[in-house]
Amino acid sequence: MNYIKNKLLGDLKGNAYACIIFEPMWAIFGGMIFFYQPLYMKSLGLDEIEIGFLNSFITGLMVFTSFIAGPITDRLGRRKTTLLFDLISWSGSMLVWAISKNFYFFLLAAFLNSFQKVSYTSWTCLAVEDTEEEKRIRFFSLIMIINLASGIFTPLAGLLVDKFGIEKAMRLIYFLGFISMTLMFLGRHKLTCETKIGLQLIKKHRNISLKEKIKDYKDSMLYFVTNKITFLVFLIMLLTYLQNSFLYFQPIYLKDVLSMTESETALIPGLSALVNLLIYFGFMDFLTRKGEINSLILGLFLNMLGIFVFIFAKPQFYIPLVFSTILMAAGNLITITFRETLWNNVIGKEERAKIFSATQGLIALISIPSGYFSGWLYSIMPIFPFVVSLVLYKMALYLSFKIKIQFKDKN
Repeated sequence: MNYIKNKLLGDLKGNAYACIIFEPMWAIFGGMIFFYQPLYMKSLGLDEIEIGFLNSFITGLMVFTSFIAGPITDRLGRRKTTLLFDLISWSGSMLVWAISKNFYFFLLAAFLNSFQKVSYTSWTCLAVEDTEEEKRIRFFSLIMIINLASGIFTPLAGLLVDKFGIEKAMRLIYFLGFISMTLMFLGRHKLTCETKIGLQLIKKHRNISLKEKIKDYKDSMLYFVTNKITFLVFLIMLLTYLQNSFLYFQPIYLKDVLSMTESETALIPGLSALVNLLIYFGFMDFLTRKGEINSLILGLFLNMLGIFVFIFAKPQFYIPLVFSTILMAAGNLITITFRETLWNNVIGKEERAKIFSATQGLIALISIPSGYFSGWLYSIMPIFPFVVSLVLYKMALYLSFKIKIQFKDKN
């Protein structure tokens, strides 16, 4: 037991520890809802174009919420901002999804959920600012393994879908998720405290003028743009975030093209979760020793290879699908863990909230057409979104080699 506890939590403490121990209360239901949400939407009468539009709509809203995230986080503090906007973006949207009847309910849920960009910025600052750099890989790898390994519970959702149908099962899952997440946010708030930098910035921003805020924001963005490594890491973040829109249709593709039942599709995240656990317990220490950029390159390569194999999956011939799932599961865990660690280590401490919110806003702005575009591509030929995904991973892999060269030149 002590070995497992040490392997999982290591010597994390304070806010990072509190964020980790409460994360499963979000992750268990988060994995279920995102995998089955496209099928839930279709069961309520939405088509691929409408689903794609909703993705673009929420992305557009996230441009605004991303840009206001930094100033709000610096003014209210990391802890208070995280609680308030988690309740709005997750508790609120889960409740609306649970009672959704048509397109307009999903529109309202998308509006509420778009404020997750505010809480994501404040939560990241809350978790890492008082955590030593060498411990951040442990934190981000744990967050990823909790969220990805939660796919183990997705087959349970498949059983509910089999028994009650997609609509009733999803309403139950959304409602239980609403309860779990709300309790999580309140419990985490009680165990965390404001960070040292957060306390300084609350005091600094209490009486700061609008002109000074704009200048403060501009100076932070100049740091971001003029630092070549930081900018290249941002581009990789952009390309990997864009993947979400093009891979969003995977559950529908499994059902429509590969002729899998809704309950059978739940085996995919279940297999992914097992692979994630194997990678974390068997290889994460080795990857950490290899360094952030080398591990990021490996993760991107595995993702690219996984998408390539997925394209060749056929109905009733699932070997490529299984192989693809294994590659992409390993690739996702490695990519996101080391991407987030690298990003947090290359941005300035006081600039963190502002750069975080501004870059999230830029990513959201650029991503606006991707949701609609991916839905349109799927309606023309279902395989097209996955071909685009393959190209994006190839571009990200190329940029990661550029960063490696920059690190060598710097050293």
